[in-house]
Amino acid sequence: MSLTWLETEGGPFIVVPHTALSHWSGTEGDYDRACEVMDLVGVLELPDGAEALVLGDEPLSTAYLPEHRVLVRWCYAESEEGVAEIILAGIPTAKWDEGPVLSITGELVMFDAAYFGAEVGTLTDSTVLELGAGRCRVDSASIEPDQLTSFRVHRFVELT
Repeated sequence: MSLTWLETEGGPFIVVPHTALSHWSGTEGDYDRACEVMDLVGVLELPDGAEALVLGDEPLSTAYLPEHRVLVRWCYAESEEGVAEIILAGIPTAKWDEGPVLSITGELVMFDAAYFGAEVGTLTDSTVLELGAGRCRVDSASIEPDQLTSFRVHRFVELT
């Protein structure tokens, strides 16, 4: 299984509800708020009451494993070969740190926070996360099978 990696131009990724894309103002204001998130992940409120997830820390290449509801962030590895298998093997034994709670109203879109939401699909690449409506906690862990390989992962844990 191969992963589709997204890059930013040096800033954080943002995960915004599809219905709220028009509210994301990119470098006109929201980008600065996203850059203030110093944790691995953080939640920002949008003008319409929706919530956006910020992937803070470093601007790492990021992919999504939908069948496991996991975002994978590339810290370092010698090659892309076998990355999905490394992640799948590491998920069950990873030491997960509980993260923030995110309210989801439907389909989410991940993209470079510097862009306007209206530019998604035209000026910037994006990935769709279909998680279903509800509340979830975004937990984080590192998967480091050896000294030459490190990935940061974030999983969406449904809350009842």
